[in-house]
Amino acid sequence: MRLIITEVTEMHSENYCVAGWDPQAQRMVRPLPNGENWTSRLLQQNSIQPGVTLNVRPATEQHQSSFPHRTEDTRINVAGIQLVHPGPVVWLAADAPPTHATARQAFEGHLAHSRMWDGAQQGVYVPENTRIGSLSAVRLPVDDLCLFENNYQGKRSLRAYLDDGDACYNLPVVARDLREAYRSHGVEAAQQLLPARGSVHIRLGLARAWAGQPGRCSLMINGIYG
Repeated sequence: MRLIITEVTEMHSENYCVAGWDPQAQRMVRPLPNGENWTSRLLQQNSIQPGVTLNVRPATEQHQSSFPHRTEDTRINVAGIQLVHPGPVVWLAADAPPTHATARQAFEGHLAHSRMWDGAQQGVYVPENTRIGSLSAVRLPVDDLCLFENNYQGKRSLRAYLDDGDACYNLPVVARDLREAYRSHGVEAAQQLLPARGSVHIRLGLARAWAGQPGRCSLMINGIYG
């Protein structure tokens, strides 16, 4: 299976989530090495970053998970990972992974939210077990996206306002490159990774439901590319 890597996102304890576009099958895939998350060591060993093209070998057994993540979850053999091309991908070209005009379209109208604050939806999620994909993207003018630092009870994090004309969302940013830039030199450093003008390809993904938030798969920004 050949994949164009579309996103690398931070999870916890040096664990990462990787996703890619299968141009032959025309679908998103979440490759899981031996059924597990990616480690920083495994990312480095295989030169994994957005834009690279890989060959991976799916395992015979299916990864057991709930929808919507089950749509893309694919167990792969670590020994079968092969770098085909280092990239980059022209993210706004006609043959790039597809995008949608709005986040609601990207998730087939299943977005909900728990609250509104300052005109933006917060706690945006898709109910667990919804039979749609957990990975998608929108294409918007970069001016419709605003990165900012959130400070909740002394815990600071990178977030973004995304206004797609249909709704305005306050979303966490989990893209590894943007988070690393933010931790090093703040929001301005993350902003410098974005184009100054024009359109951007914004990768959107859903977190898995967990005990602290049962039944809800939260919407996140997985990557932003010009």
